[in-house]
Amino acid sequence: MEYSVVEIKDNDKKAEFTNSILRMLPEWFGNEKSLQDYVDSVHEFPFWAIFDKDKCIGFISIKIHYNRTGDIYVCGVDPNYHGKGAGTLLYEESENYCIKNKCKYIIVKTLSEIAQYEPYLKTKEFYKKMGFSELLTLTEMWDSENPCLIMIKNIND
Repeated sequence: MEYSVVEIKDNDKKAEFTNSILRMLPEWFGNEKSLQDYVDSVHEFPFWAIFDKDKCIGFISIKIHYNRTGDIYVCGVDPNYHGKGAGTLLYEESENYCIKNKCKYIIVKTLSEIAQYEPYLKTKEFYKKMGFSELLTLTEMWDSENPCLIMIKNIND
C-alpha cells in the first residue's frame, strides 16, 4: 500500500480527523469527555495525517516539553489499517519532527500493563517495536484503575 503523510495546519481538519479516527477506536478512546478534549485541543500542536489515496486513515499530534522532550499527545489509526505500516510511518514523521527541533527524547503515555487490558498491551508492543522502553507507571496521573505507563525513547544517539 502506498500512503502519504501530510502535515495538517488547518485547525478544522485537525479536529475533523481526530474526531473521526478516535471514534473508530472505542477500545482506546471510549471515554466521551476524554475524546472530546482531544478534539478540542489538538489544534494547539503539530499534527500529521496519513492518507490512503484521499481517505484519512490516521493521525499523530506532538507537543514538546522544555525544548528537549517530544510527547506523543494523541494518535490513532483506522483499525482496518492496523499492522499495515500506517502507524509506523506516522511515528517516524513525528520522530523526525522532534529531531529537527533538537529533542533528546520522545515520551508516550499509555495504559500500564498492570491493568491487563488487551488493546493497550498491543499499544505497548507497538511502542516497544518503535524503540521505546518503560520509564515508570503512575497511578495518580489518571486514577488507580487506569495506571499511566510512561514510555521513553532516546533519539539523541
